[in-house]
Amino acid sequence: MRRFPARARLPLLAALLLSPLITPEMAWAVPMPEKPEVAGDALSPALTSSTQIWDAVQALPDGRLILEAPGWLGNPTPQLSVSAKGAAPTPYPNSRWNTDAGDPAQRFVAITGMTLASDGSLWVIDSGVPDREKPPVAGPKLIQIETQNNTVQRVIELSPNVLRHGSVLGGIAIHGNTAYVPDSGDAGLVVVNLDDGSAQRFLDHVQALTAGRPITTPSGTVKAPDGRPIAIDASLIAISPDGQWLYVQPYCGPLYRIATSLFDDPDSTNTALQESATLWYKTHALGGLTVGPDGTLYWSDVTTGSIDSYTPGRIPHHLITDPRLRWPGGASLSGNTLYVPASQLDQAARFQNGHATVQWPVTVYALHLPDDATSDVLRK
Repeated sequence: MRRFPARARLPLLAALLLSPLITPEMAWAVPMPEKPEVAGDALSPALTSSTQIWDAVQALPDGRLILEAPGWLGNPTPQLSVSAKGAAPTPYPNSRWNTDAGDPAQRFVAITGMTLASDGSLWVIDSGVPDREKPPVAGPKLIQIETQNNTVQRVIELSPNVLRHGSVLGGIAIHGNTAYVPDSGDAGLVVVNLDDGSAQRFLDHVQALTAGRPITTPSGTVKAPDGRPIAIDASLIAISPDGQWLYVQPYCGPLYRIATSLFDDPDSTNTALQESATLWYKTHALGGLTVGPDGTLYWSDVTTGSIDSYTPGRIPHHLITDPRLRWPGGASLSGNTLYVPASQLDQAARFQNGHATVQWPVTVYALHLPDDATSDVLRK
């Protein structure tokens, strides 16, 4: 990234400090309520699997569910599948893209995130790293899938210049012609121009993107095969509906907010960018982060087995805690229903001395929010 004289950053910093969107009253977040807002009967099974660990789900406008089953968890193919109205999942967009062999440019190597763009297309990030403990087998790429005709529209192979030793790109947020992809292996943020495929890297090793503690669950600290506690850099990311704010956090938390305008400002210095990340909420370890059309954030809390929400006005809502939510993963909001997989990710073989202890089936749950949960209640 270009470097600019110190004087070039003064107007930018002044604008940030004087911005009416960050007021003194907003500096202190309200604690998360202890009492959940919905009872256990609001959580119902939507789909199950006895063979795959689904770590994320994406609801399409027509009611279909896209399911992510990454290979690094020991899953059999497919890595990406689709289910219509509870029917058995089938490979998505087709079997060829879900094969284990062949040209890496024409198949999924290691899916690490997906998101639905405003035009209805599904964007997938493929890190090219099937095993975090081993070197990559292919370069990272973005895949755009047209969900109406279920075909791959574009493949954007990312330049090696935006990678570092140990990079594992994971998570994706999109607004307009820009994609934001965090690096969970060597903390940083890759910003991709979707028009021409060019990419830049920002925020290397800043606190907002760097894991500062291990991941904990109700059963304890999650450890790697060699016994070391696992700490994963930024992999959870979401963007506000207007595209102004990027929400990002390392897997362990906490959650930060960054103004996206800084990435387009030619006067943005490295120092200004580093200082731009605002601590937004002291979250636990999260398995998923998504944003609703009104800007409300929804997250799945791995540490407590909960689903919570957080309004643009920084009002937290504890929606539900349920023993069925064992490592709740990447969630997706459809109307007043939030779909979330109870992935049991920490029970995968790589975290259990090579022997999976998953209690099958893995279940995607539908959390039926109160009628006013996405409007007045979350803005009161």
